[in-house]
Amino acid sequence: MTRNLPSDEIPRQARNDVVLKFKILKKIAFILILFSISGNISAQWNTDRIMTIGRNALFFEDYVLAIQYFSQVIRIRPYSAEPFMYRCIAKAQLGDFIGADNDCTEAINRNPFIPRAYSTRGFARRQLGYFREAADDFTRALEFSPNSSFLLLARMDALANLGEYENAFADLTRYMQINPRMTELHFEKGRLQMALNDTIGAEKTFNRFVELEPRNSLAWSARALLHLQRNELDSALADYNKAIELNSTFAGDFINRGVIHVQKHNFMQALNDYDTAIRMDRNNTLAFYNRALLRANLGDTNNALDDLNVVIRQEPNHMEARLRKATLEFELGNFQEAINDYKIILERFPNFIPAFMGIAHAHQSMGNRTEAQRYAIMAMDIEEKLARARENQEEKEEEEIVAENIIAEKTQQSNLNRRMEVFNRFTAQNMERAERESRFTNPARGAVQHRHTDLVTERNFVLTFYARNDGLRRTNHFHPLIELYNREQVLSSTLRITNNEIPLTEELVEMHFNTIHNISSILTSETNDADIFFSRALEFSLVRDFTNAINDLNKAILLRPDFALAYFMRANIRHKQTEYENHFTESPTFDTDRNILSERQFNFDIEMILRDYAQVIALVPDFQFAHYNKANVLAGRRDFQGAIEHYTRAIQLDPGFAEAYFNRGLIFLFTGEDARGMSDLSKAGELGMYRVYNLIHRFNR
Repeated sequence: MTRNLPSDEIPRQARNDVVLKFKILKKIAFILILFSISGNISAQWNTDRIMTIGRNALFFEDYVLAIQYFSQVIRIRPYSAEPFMYRCIAKAQLGDFIGADNDCTEAINRNPFIPRAYSTRGFARRQLGYFREAADDFTRALEFSPNSSFLLLARMDALANLGEYENAFADLTRYMQINPRMTELHFEKGRLQMALNDTIGAEKTFNRFVELEPRNSLAWSARALLHLQRNELDSALADYNKAIELNSTFAGDFINRGVIHVQKHNFMQALNDYDTAIRMDRNNTLAFYNRALLRANLGDTNNALDDLNVVIRQEPNHMEARLRKATLEFELGNFQEAINDYKIILERFPNFIPAFMGIAHAHQSMGNRTEAQRYAIMAMDIEEKLARARENQEEKEEEEIVAENIIAEKTQQSNLNRRMEVFNRFTAQNMERAERESRFTNPARGAVQHRHTDLVTERNFVLTFYARNDGLRRTNHFHPLIELYNREQVLSSTLRITNNEIPLTEELVEMHFNTIHNISSILTSETNDADIFFSRALEFSLVRDFTNAINDLNKAILLRPDFALAYFMRANIRHKQTEYENHFTESPTFDTDRNILSERQFNFDIEMILRDYAQVIALVPDFQFAHYNKANVLAGRRDFQGAIEHYTRAIQLDPGFAEAYFNRGLIFLFTGEDARGMSDLSKAGELGMYRVYNLIHRFNR
């Protein structure tokens, strides 16, 4: 007979088993919860790391790679605005303006208080021709940064494209108040005054521009166009002569001077000007068209026809050129070609009487009397339709027919309009330059960074698998240290050194991620091979994962203390990381302790970089790139004497080191040693850095 035992009568061992099972279950539950929490923390930490690496890639212009990282973050955190905003910037830099617009909109939907999302979307919309929407975005961004020069310039351009010249002028006035030393803004001011038909104001502005910048060809060019519009040919010619004497690189100056020479019957001078304009800009339709007209008038029919063919190839809807071409084809006896051109005109202007008559004459010349008569009758029918419309006071129909029969008059007017379009290309160039300077739609970063890159130093040389070749440079991009290492064939590809890195394509990014995975598998068993750690560090650096790259280099150096290339690469990556962190660090605050700590960290990082370069030089004294890179870092610390010493040593080791001459020259100029600076810039130009000639011109000015 079985009976239930009270709990206190349950055998002790059984009770202990129950208690033990309960404790085990609790422990398992606790461990599962702990794993869940730690998993979330790990996921969060990994996402933050991916975000940081993506921003690294964006900062160093690896836009395809950046998009991949930000896309990963979006998949994990679709509710976050930040990855959409940064991916928007990357897409805009790659010319995917529709994608940029969509991503910025997603960012704004998640957080409407991100100024850069509005400004970047405004830039994308401006590129797409959505000027109203772009202006609205720039207005929204200006609410956050009311004194942003970039945003004012961007909105000014959008408003000007909308024909809202008064509002654009107001933005420009404010811009000039913020940037009183930007004398070239007088060009923009005069241009807008011309658009507002304030020719007196424009004349005063351009006169002031000439006074402030007498060595600037743009100032003379701007005033010349104003004189040309007023038909003040002598004054216009004098100003264009001065602009060209000052080495103007603007094709429009030569075109417009050519127009003046034609009006003054100086035909050979005009032809020379058109030739020069075409050499400067092979895509300049107006130059080819004007030269065609002049050649035709001089009886050079075949060459005129060649020019018109170029115009039509570049602008298939250029009906004035098509009409001129048809006329010349007829003169040369190419009757079928003339007919084809006239028919294309009729597709666009079905009531254009000269086209019907041209076809009729061409058929008559070919002996096709029936067709000639048919087209002549069609021309007469249109003339009768026009007469009836006038008789019955049908104004709309009369206007349509008349409008289609004034292509010749349109030609005269469109020439003036096209001159203005060519002239206004300066505005587009100024906007494009401002946008390049504001890659992150941050004017402080953009303007300063662009000047730093172009006017202060050439970048550091780094180790990579990819590099752009520049056939003009004589800089020796090789060293026995690198060559010997390549012969060992321990890397997946040939190691190169360059200061002109190539952004990775999507396929290359995937390949390098796979390589990292494969090397990591090898490292589970091979933990004492410095080359494997160096190889993976290089792969990490290519995908902009600087933290892991430095960790691997630390291990490589620990295993091989004389590994010069590892020291060199660690210094380069630390320098990139410092650049990145210095850019994204917030502006100085009123927290003095925090500012001191930030400055101390920066100084410590720089000291570590310099020590690594010093170690490379100690191990391989003739490694010119270590001297050059160290000089760049010293220049950044304003240790100009130290920088000059290391640039000089790099030049001694490689007399064709163009970048070292360039950087040393700029330091000499900065420190007041103009003669030595100009000599170094000249040498850099001689070695293939052709852009120095623009700088030499500017310093001489």
